[in-house]
Amino acid sequence: MGDRPEPSSRSGDSELIDPEAGSAGTGTGTGTESPATIAPAPWWVRVGIVVVVGAGIVARFLPRGSMWLDEALSANIAQLPLGDIGGALERDGHPPLYYVILHAWGALVGWSPWALRALSGIFGVAALPLAFWAGQRIGGRPDADGHRDPIRARRTAVAALVVLAALPFAIRYSSETRMYSLVMLLVLAGYLLVDHHRERPRWSTAIATAIVAGLLLWSHYWSLWLLGALGLVLLVQAVLDHRHGRTRRRNAELGLAAAIVVGALTFVAWLPTMLYQSAHTGTPWGDVVRPAAFGVLGMIQVFGGNVAEPQLTAYLVAGVMVLGLFGLTNAAGRIELGWRVRPTARREGLIVLVTLAIAWAVSFVARAAFTGRYLAVVVPLVVLVIAMGLSAITRDGWRRAVAVVVVAGFAAGVAAEVGRVRTQAGEVADRIVEATAALPDGAPDPLVVTCPDQNGPSVQRALRDVGLLDAEGQGRVRVVAVPRLDDPRFVDWVDYAERNRAIDPAEVAGRITELGRDRTIFLAVTEGYKTLEGKCEAIQNTLVSARGAPRILVTPDERNEDEPGMQLLEFPAP
Repeated sequence: MGDRPEPSSRSGDSELIDPEAGSAGTGTGTGTESPATIAPAPWWVRVGIVVVVGAGIVARFLPRGSMWLDEALSANIAQLPLGDIGGALERDGHPPLYYVILHAWGALVGWSPWALRALSGIFGVAALPLAFWAGQRIGGRPDADGHRDPIRARRTAVAALVVLAALPFAIRYSSETRMYSLVMLLVLAGYLLVDHHRERPRWSTAIATAIVAGLLLWSHYWSLWLLGALGLVLLVQAVLDHRHGRTRRRNAELGLAAAIVVGALTFVAWLPTMLYQSAHTGTPWGDVVRPAAFGVLGMIQVFGGNVAEPQLTAYLVAGVMVLGLFGLTNAAGRIELGWRVRPTARREGLIVLVTLAIAWAVSFVARAAFTGRYLAVVVPLVVLVIAMGLSAITRDGWRRAVAVVVVAGFAAGVAAEVGRVRTQAGEVADRIVEATAALPDGAPDPLVVTCPDQNGPSVQRALRDVGLLDAEGQGRVRVVAVPRLDDPRFVDWVDYAERNRAIDPAEVAGRITELGRDRTIFLAVTEGYKTLEGKCEAIQNTLVSARGAPRILVTPDERNEDEPGMQLLEFPAP
């Protein structure tokens, strides 16, 4: 997002949003040192970089156990015929691009958890070179004297690569059957296109920007807030450039704003579905958060989740980000902070801030919940801000020490993520296999009931993985989900809270008893789900009255971050 200075605007002092008078291309301008004179880093630094990046790549593909609710929903929707995906998403609450790609991927490589997650891993790996190039461009912006420093450009590129490779947030969503890794890849591609177009406007980059903008909108709704923030910043900058006679840059920025609009027009076909989802699905599983919680929860999620070491590291990273936005260290090793210091990542930081402000305002008005994974639309820009902060530390020893501490903190978060069980569905499936094998010969197929229906997709998928069910959901057991007691593969989020309030636990328990009249009943139950408070407990108590005390096969594990703890109860056949 930069441009070479025009003759009429050699000084950047009049720039309010964009203090940098140029950008990118480290091979042009009047750099203080030519690339040929850059001394290579010590061998141990280069080895360390390779190890961190290699470990980050491997971590993106390590097995993670059974799929939790959102992953299982993604897989089940993607496995539908292409013509049915749109209708399923109308009841789920997402745009379709990722599901269509996952449909093609699953048809090609198979539908196992590892195979499906590998698609996100590929997106995550593909983002790494884009982060390197983006870091090279932002680090190669000219300083206050118009000089480009190839050393800083290289430092920033490497820092962006290492930070994204080791970032717990990026590793988590590169190993999950969800669209967030795709979103981060598209954001980085869009960043490079926008930055290149502002420097050298071309029809090709404008068209590519429109395509990426459209793909983002078809991938996740929070892209609306990112593109809105970017468009707003571009328009304000165009006004400032017009006032200062920077015609070429103004035209480039207006062209980019127009490209975003063109990309958004491709989304018009999906707009009725989005409006229906907004009115009827929403986020019944969570609550609206205050503005400060956006920042706090976001930092926790991005830098390592509920793990102490990366949370502690987040304070250091916050300081590095301030340095990336407002400062540098001079030759004497002292930190200098100020608005006129450059090059900086202030434009990237501003876009992040405006995106989050729009997102919070819309969420507050719509009474929608917030979860950290939505930050995928801004995480690549946060990575660039961190990289600029690291490269602003000019003394090699200090910079490397800070980087080691940051990566070590991230590593603790990654280790916890790799070993974390996202759902107890796999454990539930294993116990059902054991209990089913112990039934007498000729006994009717057991009935598995999930309460609420949010347990259904993960439990049904886990039962498929252990061989009790086939791809069509048929097999040694029958699985149903409360309250409908039908297909457990999906959750119908339409008017979810209203429908759950209308549940009559005694009536549902009666239907369960009738369905399982001559069968063993397994109840996979979770207490305390929002909008279902007390319903599953009442159903369980009614079954106890009808069948007697159950055998407890699985107890809730409350350490799960994605799903609340799940209990498995066995009610023997009468």
